[in-house]
Amino acid sequence: MIKKCFFRFLCLIVLLACMVGSGCTTHQNTQDPAQGNPSPVATPFQPQNPATPPATLPPSMAPTTVPTVMISTTQTPVNDGLSATLNSAVKKVRLGSSTPMPGNIFLVLDITLQNNDKNNDFEYSDASFVYFDKLNKKRNTAITYKIPGGLNNPLTTGTIPLKSKITGQVAFGVLDSSNSYKFSVVDPTGTVLTSIDNINVP
Repeated sequence: MIKKCFFRFLCLIVLLACMVGSGCTTHQNTQDPAQGNPSPVATPFQPQNPATPPATLPPSMAPTTVPTVMISTTQTPVNDGLSATLNSAVKKVRLGSSTPMPGNIFLVLDITLQNNDKNNDFEYSDASFVYFDKLNKKRNTAITYKIPGGLNNPLTTGTIPLKSKITGQVAFGVLDSSNSYKFSVVDPTGTVLTSIDNINVP
């Protein structure tokens, strides 16, 4: 009888040991999935790799270069056929034996004209050169041909062959009170081919 009780007690201990052992394994198994959860948590860190698309921010910097491209194109509104460079601008009360009309003074521009046209020579005369007096709102053509011997290299009439340039002086009669001008070269129809703005002569 004692043996039977001891055997039952032993079986009960073994059974309890099995249950406790299975309980531990089930508890550990529940922890393993919980440790498996950090791996999904690791995947949210991979969206930091898509955080490299801030490398797409430099393309947003590319537009900042576009204004630069826009700006360089607006700074070159020069006529393709003809360009003019102002070398000097002076006022004179006498040119050779010529004196200006009362209240006027001579404005002498030394300019270089470049014919960039691919097909045509450029023919010019005094009527090709125009000044605009910004203070008095007056506009007139050159009077270079009226001042014989007053200029070193007068541009009165002539031709500039294509792909070549010429330098010389052009004279205007302007009001003595004027001091700010715009110079233009026009074709026979009066269309402006090129111009030089903001010529200031005290």
